[in-house]
Amino acid sequence: MPSRAPDARGLVADLFRRESGRLIALLANRAGVARIDMVEDAVQDALVSAMRNWSINAVPANPSAWLYTAARNALTDKLRRARFEVPEEFTQERSAEADNSFPSEHAFNDELLRLIAFCCHPSLTPASQLALTLRLACGLSVEEIAHALLTSSQSIVQRIVRAKRELRDADVTFDIAPRELVQERLPRILNAIYLLFDAGYLSPRHPQWFRPLLCDDALRLVRMLADHPLTAEPETHALAALLHLTAARSPARVDDEGRPVPLAKQDRSRWNQAAINAGMEFFSRSIRGEALTRYHIEAAIATVHAGAASMETTDWAQIVRHYDQLCESFPSPVATLNRVIALRYARGAQEALLALRASDELHAIQDTMVYHATMAELHEALEEHDQAAAAFGAAAELAESDTLAELFRRRARAVKK
Repeated sequence: MPSRAPDARGLVADLFRRESGRLIALLANRAGVARIDMVEDAVQDALVSAMRNWSINAVPANPSAWLYTAARNALTDKLRRARFEVPEEFTQERSAEADNSFPSEHAFNDELLRLIAFCCHPSLTPASQLALTLRLACGLSVEEIAHALLTSSQSIVQRIVRAKRELRDADVTFDIAPRELVQERLPRILNAIYLLFDAGYLSPRHPQWFRPLLCDDALRLVRMLADHPLTAEPETHALAALLHLTAARSPARVDDEGRPVPLAKQDRSRWNQAAINAGMEFFSRSIRGEALTRYHIEAAIATVHAGAASMETTDWAQIVRHYDQLCESFPSPVATLNRVIALRYARGAQEALLALRASDELHAIQDTMVYHATMAELHEALEEHDQAAAAFGAAAELAESDTLAELFRRRARAVKK
């Protein structure tokens, strides 16, 4: 028997986050890409209806089916009012309590894959691809996307509207050849998922420095791709490995007051062993082909951390070698900065500080929180207290998270004593 939920609003919000992308994918594929705005509105109507209904009545035994039927019914009404043709399957017996036509999990995931591929069409810019993926496939609000991408809500709205218009004008559909999916779209899809996870795992310029729901969304999507025969490529498995091995540290990287715990001070017994095991399995699959992507190299670094019992027993020399390869094959300021951090533990803080100052690559991020925090750590390790305090102070000024800002101010005060 279904039971009345004490917190229907929370239940609906969590369920909607998981199901909205799949509902939009399934209904848009039936109604047509040109009506995707109408589909979005129908799915949103289903959410509002569920919040209202489940707060009064019992939560249905199959809430996913209830949401699907409610969204389908809402879309049918919208299509009829607009005098559009209603797909035949939408005219079935309309019951939001039980729906024998509720799609299988496999069908849902196939449709979601098509939707993500649609969002990552090569004609769109990477920024537009990411915004559209987060909105349609992940069900994030415009405000959440703006926070994740460190821009304004107005900018995100404009980006999404423009992307939809460009796809509609180009007559893009959900139909895509498997070869095109793997060769053209998959790298873009994986990059969107990588950025989604990154936005949740550490957001120096966001009031919430850690947003696990974004990480969960990324993990859910990458697992779906890793399990799907069309996208179970070595590159996909490498990203799945990286994200699972990184997410495994989450239980230990936040203290009781919500502050970040650095790797050196984490209780590794709290690392999620199931996530580590999954990450290692994905990594073993990723190296069965000949592909070498940045995800492979970053996942290899993550395996070294996952296999070490402590900071002291970590093979930092191997990690530096991996970063050397990453910086050579896929150069970026972030990779260079992470190499500097690894260099500190492999060869000492003095050599790391020299590398930090000598790098032209790092000029682009000299005005960021992570740069000054790294500089502070190195000065502190060398017992250069004034320089360390100044760098911690600069990091605090650049942190938009109150939690991170206070953490750096506290360290600046402590290093002066």
